[in-house]
Amino acid sequence: MTELNLWLHQLLHLLLPNSCLWCQLPVQQAKQQLCDYCIAALPGLSLANHQHNALLLPAVWRGLTPVKFDLLHSLSWYQLPWSHWIRQWKFQQDFACGELLCQQLAKACRLYTSSGGTKPDAVCFVPMSRERRKERGFNQAQQLAAVIADSWQIPLLDIFHSKSTQHQVGLTRQQRRANLRRQFRLQQREKLPPHLLLVDDVITTGATIDQLCRLLRKQQVLRIDVWTLAITPADMTAHHTLPHEQRVCHEPD
Repeated sequence: MTELNLWLHQLLHLLLPNSCLWCQLPVQQAKQQLCDYCIAALPGLSLANHQHNALLLPAVWRGLTPVKFDLLHSLSWYQLPWSHWIRQWKFQQDFACGELLCQQLAKACRLYTSSGGTKPDAVCFVPMSRERRKERGFNQAQQLAAVIADSWQIPLLDIFHSKSTQHQVGLTRQQRRANLRRQFRLQQREKLPPHLLLVDDVITTGATIDQLCRLLRKQQVLRIDVWTLAITPADMTAHHTLPHEQRVCHEPD
């Protein structure tokens, strides 16, 4: 049955190929959301020469310091077309964009380990309040974490709880941190692995990640890696407020 499904999928692709989510031309391969030309042109954040750690980039650590984690890996700066796809997935329930982002994350997992990156013991994700989850229908950070867990065959841990709070959109750094204080709690009773990976979709000020890492450090987690789709450069957060595009697209961080 699996071989038959694969054959039917290939046949459907030949008859009605998907349109590339960037240039709108037909894609060359089944199950892909981008054509080969757009894949080659896709802007990214190359970290191979920086030990896979975006914290070594001045444009990152100037906007996040002090940090409570050890490594930050991201696919790109927060820029087009990534920002468009992330907004469409989160706020318009465009699951084709979500599938594209998950495909690119799975590819990044393969490149990371093949170039010497260390796999964590388990992966967890930024939680979403029950009200926000009901409003959106899914937690994008959880879906991204599931991709990593499947790619590396490591446990996916649902260890955080988030209570309902004010939206983070448009808040300053100080307002975000105050808003997040006591929002999260750790609901894991058993001892956590020494090396954890924490996943979110976008990092702007790092306020959300900071609060979650504090909880993990209290549970004697020795190493915390953070993975995300995109990072906002430090010069975009230097004045503690974000341009219109960031304000409308990114929350809760």
